[in-house]
Amino acid sequence: MNTDAVKTAEFISKISDNSQRMMEAMDDIVWSIKPSNDTMQKVLARMREFATNVLEAKDIELELKIDEIVYDAKLNMEARRDFFLIFKEAVNNAAKYSRCDKALVNIYVEKNKLMLLVKDNGIGFDVKAADSGNGLGNMQKRADALKAKIQLQSKQGEGTAVSLAVPLN
Repeated sequence: MNTDAVKTAEFISKISDNSQRMMEAMDDIVWSIKPSNDTMQKVLARMREFATNVLEAKDIELELKIDEIVYDAKLNMEARRDFFLIFKEAVNNAAKYSRCDKALVNIYVEKNKLMLLVKDNGIGFDVKAADSGNGLGNMQKRADALKAKIQLQSKQGEGTAVSLAVPLN
């Protein structure tokens, strides 16, 4: 610690970031298993609050569209949690990496599938060359658990779109 202040600061920053992520993850788990939060209305309200807080902090304009029929969609506890966490990762990625000034979140039902679209007008990236770090890998694992199809589309200079299609029973 006393010999390399820069490395020490980097380690402390990483510890702080990891601790923050763990606290958020615990909060998400506790929230998702609380019986009073077992409706789609509660999940959608939490999604709205999360997106507003994260994007406003970065001066990103949010357009949020939720079709009325979505409020009646039935997902079990694990599915609601995975759906929320995929959404959360996509919004976080837009806020952290896209350098966008506008983001769209669209949640709707189409052909007996719960659909999620998170799209930004940011710098985009080359999907094939991207480091499929924890975030992208976790989204794919959660989509697999939902038996859902997830797509990531991005082009340098044209923004990024994450779309998810979750089968409804």
